[in-house]
Amino acid sequence: MPSQRSLGIKVEGMDELVGQMKRVMETAAGQELENALLEAAREIRGEAARRAPIAAYTTKRFGADRPPGDLKAAIKAAKGKKYKTFMQAFTFTFQREAPHAAMVHSGTKPHWIRGKKFLRIAGRAFAWLSRVGDQVRTKVFHPGSRPNPFLGNAVKAKRRAVKALLEARVKAAFDALGRAA
Repeated sequence: MPSQRSLGIKVEGMDELVGQMKRVMETAAGQELENALLEAAREIRGEAARRAPIAAYTTKRFGADRPPGDLKAAIKAAKGKKYKTFMQAFTFTFQREAPHAAMVHSGTKPHWIRGKKFLRIAGRAFAWLSRVGDQVRTKVFHPGSRPNPFLGNAVKAKRRAVKALLEARVKAAFDALGRAA
C-alpha cells in the first residue's frame, strides 16, 4: 500500500482580511451612504414639487376642502427600511394628505358621476328644475383626465444628478476607508 502524504497550507493574514471586509461592508451599509440616498430622495422631492399641478381654486375631495397646492405639500422624502446590506429611500405622497395624487399622476378613465341619493330624489320630485337652468343633475358623464406623471417625470429629470451625487458620496466613503486602512 502506498503511503499517503498530506500537504499543509498555511495562510497568514486571514484575520486582517476578514477585518477589512467587515469594514467595507459596514461602509457600504453605513450612515454616510444612507444620508446620500436620503439627499437623493429629497432632490427628487423638490423636482416633483416643482412639477406638481396646483389647482386654481379650493376643491372638495372625500368630504374635506383641499386648498390649492396641497398635492405639492404632500410630497415627502424619507429613509426606507434597511434589510441586511440593502438600503433604500423614497419620495412619495401620503394618501391621507393628498388622496387625489394617484388620479393626477395616472389620469382617470371616462366615467359616470352619480349624485347623492337626496339629489336623485329631488331631481325626480322637482323635474321642472331641469327645465329651469339645470340646477339639479342626477348623473353626469365625466370625460376623464389626462395623466400628469409629475413624480415619474421628476425621477427622469433628476436621474443624472442623483447618479452623480451617489457616485461621489460612495467614492468618498470608500476612499476614506482606503486611507484609514
